[in-house]
Amino acid sequence: MASLFGYIRGTSTILSLMVSCIFGTVFIYGPIWPIMFLWPWLYRRVVEVLAAMWQTLIVITCEKLLGIQVVVTGDAIDRHDKTVILMNHRTRLDWLYFLCYVFHAKILNRHKIALKSALKWVPGVGWAMQVAAYIFLDRNWEIDQNHINRILRYFVELDSKHNILFFPEGTDLSKDNLRKSKEFAKKSDLTPFDYVLQPRRKGFTHFVNTLRNISGIQAVHDVTVAYPFNIPQEEVDLLKGDFPREVHFHIRRYPIEELPKDEKQLGDWCQDRWAEKEELLCQYYATEPKARKFQSQKIPPFHPRTFLLWFALFVWASHAVLSAYAVIVSPFFRWYMVIIVLSYLMQGLVFGGAEKVELFVYDQLRKPWEEWGKAVNTGGAGDASSSRKNPYDKYLR
Repeated sequence: MASLFGYIRGTSTILSLMVSCIFGTVFIYGPIWPIMFLWPWLYRRVVEVLAAMWQTLIVITCEKLLGIQVVVTGDAIDRHDKTVILMNHRTRLDWLYFLCYVFHAKILNRHKIALKSALKWVPGVGWAMQVAAYIFLDRNWEIDQNHINRILRYFVELDSKHNILFFPEGTDLSKDNLRKSKEFAKKSDLTPFDYVLQPRRKGFTHFVNTLRNISGIQAVHDVTVAYPFNIPQEEVDLLKGDFPREVHFHIRRYPIEELPKDEKQLGDWCQDRWAEKEELLCQYYATEPKARKFQSQKIPPFHPRTFLLWFALFVWASHAVLSAYAVIVSPFFRWYMVIIVLSYLMQGLVFGGAEKVELFVYDQLRKPWEEWGKAVNTGGAGDASSSRKNPYDKYLR
């Protein structure tokens, strides 16, 4: 049972992050929206830097304030690698702890996450992820396929050198999800797993082949996550103050040239990686908690960046206090906050989110004025949209 101190510690930590995020989306992102219409390339670069600065607050919270130790082995993710990062979804919070490695590897500003669309509606946090252009999926292939095509092409055309975290399992390893996974394996004549869920191949193959067709991928990084001690499964565990003592990540890099192009063969390749994960995790959890580690001699660069961590804490704590003070004492700032919050709500209602507004604006600016409002073809690499003159092309070369 969680202690009273645990509840206070967990709840105050999460609320502090959410308050900081809400003020950040209002007073940091709000004023830069006009850049989106003037120069999309610059807008995306500025947002990437600002998003990374705030996510640094999550890193220092995990490492310095909560004492979570992140251990990484295997291959490094290069700063300029355009890659899809595959990871097993042990808990609902794996992506949160992985930010620590991404920060220390100096690739945080390039980091994107593919995740379920329900998260985009969380006030503050969801708005921030929308502006950061995370890839939200509705679990409706007709809708998701078109959105994936549009946003991946957008990243490539703006030369974002993205690293995209993707969970092929689609959900976390809870008892109920594991039961469903085993039922699916039995029905599909697949080997059942105990430590991972059966991967959903369709989304993975579409991501990889779409990026391959538009020269937007250089490698796939396969990440296996494991927890040697306690395993907090979901967000409510954090509110109770149940934080993992350690999180282990093992990374393997596969150059895109090594992956098959055929969709079925590529799906089989993904299935083989999950079979390897099952065996790796079986060996990992067979030992006592203190002895659990991935048997790899390779340790990727892990830059401490300690000053930047504490500086981020000072900046964002100060920003939250000053923002709260301004809203309390100034009618102007109160009305400004109301307008920006309503803008986020309207973007969600009319367009489906801030990231879709960004895509819409970019699509329109790629066209002659008389073509505004007409749909842009987002099909394969050779479609008409790929040959349409981009007014920002001179800045992207």
